[in-house]
Amino acid sequence: MEKLKLGIVEFERVFCEGAVLSWYLGVGDSNMKNKRELSTKVKKHLSAMGWVFFCASKAGRPEMRYQSPSGKVFYSLKTACKSYMDGQGSSGVAADGDLKPKQPLKRKSFCLENQAAVEGSWSVAGDLKPKQPMKRKSLSLESHKSAQTLPLPPPKRRKKPKKQKKPAKPRMLSSKRVREGPLPDPSHGKPRTVLSWLIDNNAVSNMARVYYRNKAGNPLKRGRILRNGIQCDCCFTVLTLTAFEAHAGSTNHRPSANIILDDGSGMSLSDCQKRVRDSTMNKVESPKTVKDNPFQHKNDELCSACRDGGDLICCDNCPSSFHVNCLGLKAVPDGDWFCPSCCCGICCVGYVSDDSFLTCQQCERKFHVGCLGLQESNDLKNHQNVKSWFCGHRCEKIFSGLRKLIGKPISVGNNLTWTLLNSEACSESDGDTGLAHGLEASAENHSKMSVALEVMHECFEPTKDVYTGRDIVEDVIFNRGSKLKRLNFKGFYTAILEENDDLVSVATLRVYGDRVAEMPLVATRFTHRRCGMCRVLVNEVEKNLAKLGVQKLILPAVPSAVETWTNNFGFSHMTDDERSELLQYTFLDFQGTIMCQKLLKSDADL
Repeated sequence: MEKLKLGIVEFERVFCEGAVLSWYLGVGDSNMKNKRELSTKVKKHLSAMGWVFFCASKAGRPEMRYQSPSGKVFYSLKTACKSYMDGQGSSGVAADGDLKPKQPLKRKSFCLENQAAVEGSWSVAGDLKPKQPMKRKSLSLESHKSAQTLPLPPPKRRKKPKKQKKPAKPRMLSSKRVREGPLPDPSHGKPRTVLSWLIDNNAVSNMARVYYRNKAGNPLKRGRILRNGIQCDCCFTVLTLTAFEAHAGSTNHRPSANIILDDGSGMSLSDCQKRVRDSTMNKVESPKTVKDNPFQHKNDELCSACRDGGDLICCDNCPSSFHVNCLGLKAVPDGDWFCPSCCCGICCVGYVSDDSFLTCQQCERKFHVGCLGLQESNDLKNHQNVKSWFCGHRCEKIFSGLRKLIGKPISVGNNLTWTLLNSEACSESDGDTGLAHGLEASAENHSKMSVALEVMHECFEPTKDVYTGRDIVEDVIFNRGSKLKRLNFKGFYTAILEENDDLVSVATLRVYGDRVAEMPLVATRFTHRRCGMCRVLVNEVEKNLAKLGVQKLILPAVPSAVETWTNNFGFSHMTDDERSELLQYTFLDFQGTIMCQKLLKSDADL
């Protein structure tokens, strides 16, 4: 007997309804060979009627699945025959000539690269509609009579949409409210630097004495800590950390590690950063806790597309829920239903098991191993052992390009530098012996992300998820994960703009492959507005995205800022049709915002 392989299994299309009836009734020869022949005839007939067969992995062993033209999946041939005889799966049309069997969901064309990578366009909202029943060819009179005498059970009931518990008090998505002016806070107007963050967290004191040490540990220059830098003892000039290092005559490019507290403790500024980071991280729920609570055993009560409540259809694999209209469906589909994020990016067949899927590290799309051509178990093990897997060279290029930018300040002139930050990449560098001073870089980046969070809180009112109560902005800045897709922010990066180490502008960024990137949060301090700071940061983000081949940038704009984004930054309003084309991507949206977009031009387009 031929060994089953993961993925789609094709059968010749031959009409033989009598075989379906025989298998359904359990009649026929008890000989195993004859049973196999009858089973093959049944599959050929179902294939001719538009059914799809695919092999999935269960407990490490391949197992056949049967999917009707309406999209419902059955786990045994007998239940498939029962559904066919009930009339749920019998509606279909024979495939003529060499046509391939119908797929469960319509999708756009795709291309395989090196027979193991997928790129191009994925399914869109209109592609998610279930197949409509099609006319059957007439069968023989004998088969018709047999079907009439068969005692058929009543048809199964449709899957009911989940309804919101309290429709009178709908709980909508979180708001994005811009502050009209600065808070009456003593820190307003003062620099937002790593040093000010250390002072505010009582890790160091204002005017504390420090010195810069050489490789032998001897002091080269001495000074005092201020909120905006180090005041040198020899010239009384206030210098940034990097400038103080250069002033001391060093080229180590490790200022935080070599600036030591002159209090006998021997602690460096980097040690202080690690201490504050460790103390604050102990108070915050880890991504694993967020992942398991509170959506481990129930579905979300907000639509993942529009973030509103009401009558929702629930995914049978993940906690995500959707409005039928938001999916482009006309009715609630029968049986098990899987959201776009849980379906294979090639065949659009729903979720099977974790062992049969590979997830792209960059665009976050899932793919059946069999659909990728990785049908042998050794191929699967090899790819599952790889830390980062990509569906094509474009996603790999984008991932690599973003990682190269992380933690490296890039000068843009006028004492301005911009830096890309990501906490996950920083933590990965801790155990990487190939990256020097990984622990120091991780602590430094965490400090800057904490300062970026302060800038966001200065510009926006608290933004908390209506169900979890968590600070959405904080989870985005520190790219925390969740099993609930609308709260999964693992793919986010934070871009910051600094003027002499003073953080003045922040933007959050997530890139879904080369098709689209989102920038849901952008903030500039009140003291630096109308100075072109936001434009400098956004221009750098757009320029680097275009270099990586990203086609479009979108953002949810508050109504008061729409005119600024459209007139001054070149964005335009997104239509409902344009939004529906990106349904397979989960964007961070807020109540009352207007989604805007901008097409990015690469150097080749100019």
